Amino acid sequence: MVDDSTGAHFDRLAQETLDAILQIHPTRATAQGYHRYDDSLEDLSRDAVGSAIDIYRRHLARLQAVDAAALDLGRRVDQRLLLNELRSSLFDLEEVQSYRHDPTLYNDILGFSTLFLTLLPEEAPEWPERLHSLGRRLERFPRLLASARSNLQQVSPVLISYVVEANRSNLHFLEQRAPELWRHAPDQAANLERARQQALAAVKDYQRWLEQHLPARGAGEWRLGRRLWERKLQFTLQSDLTPDQIAQRAEECIREERQAMLELAEPLHKRWFPSHSHRERGEERIAVVVGEVIRKISERHSTADSLLDDVAGHIRRIKKFLRQRDFITLPPEDDGLVVEPTPGFLGGLAVAFFNPPPAFEPHLKKSYWISSVDGKPPEFVESYLREYNDYAMQSLTIHEAFPGHYVQFWHALNSPVASIYKKVLASNTFAEGWAVLCERLLFEDGYAADEPENLLIHKKIHLRSPMNALIDQRFHTTPREEKSDEELSSWAMDLMCRQGFQEEAEAKGKVRRAQVSSTQLSTYFVGYLEMAAIHAQARATAGADFHPRTFHDKLLSFGTLPPREVRSLLEEEGVLRA
Repeated sequence: MVDDSTGAHFDRLAQETLDAILQIHPTRATAQGYHRYDDSLEDLSRDAVGSAIDIYRRHLARLQAVDAAALDLGRRVDQRLLLNELRSSLFDLEEVQSYRHDPTLYNDILGFSTLFLTLLPEEAPEWPERLHSLGRRLERFPRLLASARSNLQQVSPVLISYVVEANRSNLHFLEQRAPELWRHAPDQAANLERARQQALAAVKDYQRWLEQHLPARGAGEWRLGRRLWERKLQFTLQSDLTPDQIAQRAEECIREERQAMLELAEPLHKRWFPSHSHRERGEERIAVVVGEVIRKISERHSTADSLLDDVAGHIRRIKKFLRQRDFITLPPEDDGLVVEPTPGFLGGLAVAFFNPPPAFEPHLKKSYWISSVDGKPPEFVESYLREYNDYAMQSLTIHEAFPGHYVQFWHALNSPVASIYKKVLASNTFAEGWAVLCERLLFEDGYAADEPENLLIHKKIHLRSPMNALIDQRFHTTPREEKSDEELSSWAMDLMCRQGFQEEAEAKGKVRRAQVSSTQLSTYFVGYLEMAAIHAQARATAGADFHPRTFHDKLLSFGTLPPREVRSLLEEEGVLRA
C-alpha cells in the first residue's frame, strides 16, 4: 500500500543522495545546471576515492531500506534509478578502478570542467560568477593532475595515444580561448590570468608526462574482460536482455538488412551500371552489387567548408516532413539549437554528438556537434566525406536532432511530470534507442520516398547499430591469448567495411572508439530493440486509434528512462496492455 509518509521520507533521501553524487562530481553538476559546486573540481586522490566509496555505501543502505511497496510507481522508478547509479559508481571505483587505468577520465574532467562553465551567450549576466568559478577550478588543475600521475599505472598504449592527441584541445583552451573570456569580468582578470598560468603549466607538464613517462610504467590492458564487461553492461543498459541474446539478435538483424539492401540496390545497379553483369550469389552478390551502388551514391557529399551549412538544409527538410506527418510536437524555433564543431577534446571519439542543455536549466544552449576534419590528411577527408555523404547526413541529423536526441531531450527536460532524477540520471539506452527507431520510422512513413538511394544509405547506417553491439562485446570479452589486438581490429574492419559498406576512415575510428570506451556502443542496438517493441505494442493496443504525435509526446514525457521503466509507466496509464 502506498504510504504518504514513506513517500515524503524517500523524497528527502533522494534529494540528499543526488546532492551527494553531484558534490563528488562537480563537473557533472555544472553540466546539469546545478551550480552549488561550480567552484570545485573532482578529487581523485586516494583518500578522496575512499571517502566517495563510503558516501556511496551510506546512501545505498539508506535507499535500500525504503520499502518500495509503500511508494507510488513514479517514486519506485526514481528509487531504482538512484540505486543503479550508486551501485554503478561503486562498481567503477572498487572493481573497474577507472581512475587507475583510464587517462580519458582525467582528460574529460579537464575539458568538461571548463566547457560547461563557459557555454553562455555573449550577453549573459552570469559571466562574472561563472568566470570566478572557472578561476577556482583552474587553481585545482595541478592537484587533479598530480593525482593522475600518482594513480595511473600500466595504461594501455591505445588509451595513451588517444589522450595525448585529445589533451591538445585542453591546452588550446588555456592558451587561446580562456584569455578571450576575461573581457566578461575585467575586475577579475588579474586573478583569472594567474589561475590560467598555473593551470597551463600543469597541463603542459602533464602532456609531457603522458608522452614521455607514462608509457615507461608498462603497457596495461584496454579490454575489460568478460566478467567486468558483462557487469558494466547491466548498469549501462538496465535491460533484461543477456549478452548472448543481444549477439544473436544483432547477427539476425545484419543478415536481414543486407538482404533488404540488395533488393534496393538491384534496380539502381541496373540503371547506373548496365554493362556490369555479376554472376555472384548470396553474400558475394550483396557485397559486389550493393558495394558498387553505395560507392556511386557516396560521390554526392559536402565539402569540408560546406558541411555545417548543408546540415542546416537537411534540418529544414526533415522538420517540414515531421510537420506534414504530425509525427511529434517540435520545440519552438527560438529554443536555441546550434550546429557547430565538436569541442576538440572530444574529437576522434565520434563524428557527431548532441549536447543537451542542463537538466536544471533546460532553456540554455543545445548543441548539435559535428567533428571537424581540419588538419586531417586529404585521403582521410575524402573518406570521411564519402561516408557522411548527403544521404548519410540526413540519417545522422534525424538521429541527433529531429526527432532524435534534440527533440527527445526537449520533451524530457521540459516535462512537468518527470522528476529531476528522471532528468539527471538519463538512460543512454532510451536516448539512443529512440534516435535509431526514429530513423526507421521516418523512412517507413515516407521520408524521401522518391529517393531509393536515400533509403539504401539509411539501411547502411542502420547496420551500424547491431555491428556496434557485436564489436563492443567481442572486443571486451575476447581474451588476449585467443585474439590479439591486430586480429580483433582486422575482424572488426572486415565486418564494418565488407559487410557494413563503411569507409575505411569511419571503421578505423570505430575500432578506436571501441578500445577507449566500453558498453556505450551496445546502447544503440539494445535501445532500438526495446523501443521498437514498445512502439509496436502501443500500435497494437491503440489499433485504428493510434496517433503518432499523441503517443510520441507521451512516450517522451516521462524523462530519459531505461525502456523497461518507460514500459511500466505506460502500462500503468493504459497506453500499453500489460
